Amino acid sequence: MKKISALLVIAVVAVSVITPPLLHAAEAVNTATTDVGNKLCPVSGNPVSGQDFVEYQGERYGLCCAGCKQIFLSDPVKYIAKMKAQEAQANPAAGM
Repeated sequence: MKKISALLVIAVVAVSVITPPLLHAAEAVNTATTDVGNKLCPVSGNPVSGQDFVEYQGERYGLCCAGCKQIFLSDPVKYIAKMKAQEAQANPAAGM
C-alpha cells in the first residue's frame, strides 16, 4: 500500500512538472498574430500611420490613429469589409 501511495505521489508530481511548459507552448501557438498589411485605415479610409494597430481574431490591422481602435472594435466585421472594398477600389489589379 505504501508503494502504491508513493508511486501515486511521484506520478502527480511528474505530471505537475511536465504539464505547465506544455500548456505555455500551446498558448504561444494560439497567440500568433498575422499582420494584414492594409494600407488604408478600415475606419476612416486614410493611410495607416504605421504606429497604430488593432488585433482581431489573430490578425493585426493598421489604423490611421489611436482613436479608430474603439470604433473598429465596435463592429469589426463591418470595418474589415469596408477596408477590403476600399483597397480593391484603390488597386483593381489586386482583385483579379
